[in-house]
Amino acid sequence: MTGVDAHSGDIDIDGDADDVDGRSVGELLLDADLTSRDLLWDPDPDTATAKVRTFGEVVEAAAELWQAIPDPDAELSMARIHQVATHLHRTQQRTGWPGTGPTDPHLEIVADTLVRAAELVTARRHPTAPLSETGHLDSEAARTRIMHILYVSSHGVSTALTGHTRSLQQRLDTRKTLAPGDSIRHARDARERVSAVERLAGSYLHPRWPTALAGAHRDRSEIVGLDRAVARWHLQAHRSLAAPPSAANIAYVVRVQQDLALATSVITAAADSRGLRGPHPDTDRIRPALAGLEQAWGQLGTDLGQMIGRQRRLDPELLLAGNNVRAALRDITHDQHGFTSPTLMADRVDLQDATTSLQRGLSATVDLAHVVHDALDDPDLTAAARGAHAMATSTAGPPQGPAAWVTARDLHHDRQARLPPPVRTTLLDHAAKVIDTAAAADSVSAAVSPAPSRSREQSALTGQRTQNLTPPAMDRTPGVNAPGIGCER
Repeated sequence: MTGVDAHSGDIDIDGDADDVDGRSVGELLLDADLTSRDLLWDPDPDTATAKVRTFGEVVEAAAELWQAIPDPDAELSMARIHQVATHLHRTQQRTGWPGTGPTDPHLEIVADTLVRAAELVTARRHPTAPLSETGHLDSEAARTRIMHILYVSSHGVSTALTGHTRSLQQRLDTRKTLAPGDSIRHARDARERVSAVERLAGSYLHPRWPTALAGAHRDRSEIVGLDRAVARWHLQAHRSLAAPPSAANIAYVVRVQQDLALATSVITAAADSRGLRGPHPDTDRIRPALAGLEQAWGQLGTDLGQMIGRQRRLDPELLLAGNNVRAALRDITHDQHGFTSPTLMADRVDLQDATTSLQRGLSATVDLAHVVHDALDDPDLTAAARGAHAMATSTAGPPQGPAAWVTARDLHHDRQARLPPPVRTTLLDHAAKVIDTAAAADSVSAAVSPAPSRSREQSALTGQRTQNLTPPAMDRTPGVNAPGIGCER
């Protein structure tokens, strides 16, 4: 939906974006949709106020994008949702609840992604040009995706608010006073209004999801674009991890690498199902090796998920590179709301070339796994006190003597604390397992991959040398699972 025909006014959901952010509008919408589902994995009641602070931005961005997309039927569902969110914002201004404070990183990403999509549509579509039938189906698919983003986001916020109000009520029931700034009445009011948004979005989606998504325009994927996105990701991951250590940056690198391993496994399986790879004694070994790599990244990602706490700010360049590589992968592997069939994958891309390209990138994965291990071993790395304490206690038991894994004050405020020795040992052990499984997968891949047959320009995108991936030693400038599969409810 980034391209616009000046004569027909058609919207192309999967056209090219600019050189900074290579995602099309369709890819942006899919990314926002999958990011919103991360809220369902993070229903912590302590994040409820942060989610409420950010929810209005998501609705505002969705309404702006909705307005930019032509709608001959002038459907009013978005206007009603926007009105509910506007009144909620006015109430927050009047009452001062939830007040100033941190925002939710997942919802921030969703809002920023929708704003970016709105900018692309507004800049590339003639405001009065009529839509063809294909363009109408494309725009209907886009509106359905936007509404699903709001539906999932509102459910995530409502779930957190439900837990938050329950926690406040339990405190009152034990005759304890609430902390300054807390209000069970305002929290319940916000939950009711956010739930109203969820119901309105659900009413719109009921006859449309996911059938309307079938009308989205999709171009055939290019291997060069995938190569470029993966190469840029590896470069940026090295640069970001060379900066002062951040648990959030490390965790994001791990999650994207898990996505890469999963996508490589899915595309390899699709190629095998269509008989596109010739017989080789080691062919049957590559898929178990990739599954082991995905599981190793996933285990490390689960560990790091406990360590992030409130400090979830990512290096913007790292986030952009990760978004681009995820979009390139989903353009091949996903359809509507989950993984697509091998037949549709084959229609979108040359599966043999895609498999070869991704498997050759495993060499860079081995090197990046070493970089992640070194970042976890940095003595300056800190983590959320509660997560670090819980992990240390579960792995090593209560500390011996009067000393504690983290200080009581850090634990109470969930501040950043240095990693307790048991936590660092566990993280390094799991990172070492990633290195071993990545090396094993790379070894098997090297045995089954055909000889390179690409042009020099294409090879330069995937064959980055290690010295080019590593930033200068003096450069120390500082900078919320596998892809969502199927129905998230």
